[in-house]
Amino acid sequence: MQKIRIILTCYRYIAIPGLVITLVLSYQLWLSQSWYFLPFAISAKIITTGLLLLFIFIFSSKQFYFFNNLGFSNASIYGAMVLIDLIITVTSFGITLQLL
Repeated sequence: MQKIRIILTCYRYIAIPGLVITLVLSYQLWLSQSWYFLPFAISAKIITTGLLLLFIFIFSSKQFYFFNNLGFSNASIYGAMVLIDLIITVTSFGITLQLL
């Protein structure tokens, strides 16, 4: 339980932009009323998540020293953030596609 709380604390660094991007892409997917927009939405989400992580790596990497001292490597922190973002994105796109 402690690990989950720490990982969610790490995710808060990209939570707002990641959720906004996911909701905008889901809305665009719903407006298109077509499955053909899905590859563009997925590729846009992958690119923007990568850019968010790059931004955090360049400008906020010193904030992860605390988590490193708790035994988390930077790779595990970034991997957990990507995994949480992926789960939210797949859920959002799945709900949107069910509405089509």
